Amino acid sequence: MSKDHFHIVAHFVAEILGGPKLYSGDGLHSHSSMIAKHIGRHLTNEQRKRWVSLLLDTADELKLPDDPEFRSALVGYLEWGSRLAVINSTTNENPIGSDAPMPKWGWGEVKGPYAPD
Repeated sequence: MSKDHFHIVAHFVAEILGGPKLYSGDGLHSHSSMIAKHIGRHLTNEQRKRWVSLLLDTADELKLPDDPEFRSALVGYLEWGSRLAVINSTTNENPIGSDAPMPKWGWGEVKGPYAPD
């Protein structure tokens, strides 16, 4: 992976966690374009778990709060998003329209667009 890829992913994660619009504000990226990066990649559950683990390690390194309420909400959001990424990686079409808003992390709210078959 290139250094640019790491920056792009960092900008996405930072934005959904409430940071500045460094990802969607560049005029090139959107929620739909991030979903498109996963389509057809057939991500595994092991890869998903590793991604979540790396993000939680990063949260520790950045000294984000470690109280139970904050961490359970953060873990819930990361689990939700990473599981959607695995689902989207098995599709051939982007389920997210180009005008879909960026997701935003919150205190335990589950936010669409996931709809079971």
